[in-house]
Amino acid sequence: MKVGIAANVNRLKTENFNLDYANYTARVFIDVLQKHGVMPVIIPMTDLEMVPGYVDLIDGLIIPGGQDVDPQLFGETSQQKESVHYLPHDHFEMALVREMLKQHKPLLGICRGLQVINVTLGGSLHQDVNTDFPTSAIEHVEFQKPQAEIHELEVEPGSALAHAMGTHPQVNSIHHQALKDVAAPLHVTAKARDGVIEGAETNDASVVGVQWHPELMWEQDQRDEQLFLDFFSRIQAQLK
Repeated sequence: MKVGIAANVNRLKTENFNLDYANYTARVFIDVLQKHGVMPVIIPMTDLEMVPGYVDLIDGLIIPGGQDVDPQLFGETSQQKESVHYLPHDHFEMALVREMLKQHKPLLGICRGLQVINVTLGGSLHQDVNTDFPTSAIEHVEFQKPQAEIHELEVEPGSALAHAMGTHPQVNSIHHQALKDVAAPLHVTAKARDGVIEGAETNDASVVGVQWHPELMWEQDQRDEQLFLDFFSRIQAQLK
């Protein structure tokens, strides 16, 4: 089984010229795939014409977290600095989503990944959770505690997420954006207690997305590892 991981692009200044706009992925994704005998295939950002070929190579795809999706893609003006966004990367990952859906291959979106999937399908985002949920008692942006269980979720019973996580799991939280208008065929399957959307999936669970970061938690929480195992099982079922 081969699972693609959509790479991000380093735009930070560095003394090593080889790292300028280098494509990269977090080691934790490679670790969880390797542990379960799944071959990681890192998908670099290339010309969009290459997307169908990349999708031909893989059996499933993970779209990880990263920078904010450019709001112009869902008809809004950005509330952030222009440098926060990287439109070429948005277009590439959106092309990956469309091709994965075309080829009927399972998708797992994590944080930004869920947001990219929703925007690709025609949905929109809360550009800043603290701004749009001013009375919330939950701090969704806990960058200093990436592996801490920050808040509880309410998960739809019978959903793919509930199978892995249960109906009231505790999760980590390092995001300041979230789904607003949810595009079909996605439906919401998890929320924080303040109403922020934390998970969505299709009826057949061929597409599942979460707002937290299970890749940072799977070694300490079996439920987060199960989220990946269920994804692998859905891929295996497609291969039969």
